[in-house]
Amino acid sequence: MNKKSIFIAIEGPIGVGKTTLATILNQHFNYTLLREIVEENPFLTKFYTDKKEYALQTEAFFLFNRVKQLEDLQRDVLDKSKCVISDYHIIKNLIFAGLTLDKKQLYRYKQVYNIFVNDLPQPDIIVYLNSNTDTLMKKIALRDRSFERQMDRGYIEELSTEYKYYFSPLSIKHNFIGKEPVIINIDNSDLDFLNNEEHRSFIIKKVEEAIDNLGGHTNV
Repeated sequence: MNKKSIFIAIEGPIGVGKTTLATILNQHFNYTLLREIVEENPFLTKFYTDKKEYALQTEAFFLFNRVKQLEDLQRDVLDKSKCVISDYHIIKNLIFAGLTLDKKQLYRYKQVYNIFVNDLPQPDIIVYLNSNTDTLMKKIALRDRSFERQMDRGYIEELSTEYKYYFSPLSIKHNFIGKEPVIINIDNSDLDFLNNEEHRSFIIKKVEEAIDNLGGHTNV
């Protein structure tokens, strides 16, 4: 019996380890890896110094860039029955926009978002990583991205709160249009899946179980 292709996304606030985990899972499962484009956003550095002035430009760039990535992913990978691991879900656009845009901008942004997202591929599984603020701030400092060096702790706390809302059981059915994914919720505050084999295996096992329950294959 043929097993279905699987689309997995990793999500969580800034610094939680999305790309690291996506890379680890990709190496284990031998899927196609989709990585979001962050540093190429020409407005990002200015955004972190003046959020009010550059919020709309920053969020618009991310939205249309991710829409194009996911359209290409559908055509080049998913339509060919290949499996995917992504280090983001496009729902993050709504999460960040809700913190940075004013009410009028957000209303219009949501209209555009809904038009485009309706036809985009949606993950079967989302690994939602969350950590306490101290851990997030430490990891952000350690990776030392130039545009994150002045990262505001209050902004990270607000962002984490928004993520918890969007990924709470009562919110999922309202926030994920057309397809409710399997959510694997992992508190990453005390885990080191990059260097600790036991922690890596713990997460991989959870993902393998979710794939099996969906009737998917773990290697292409």
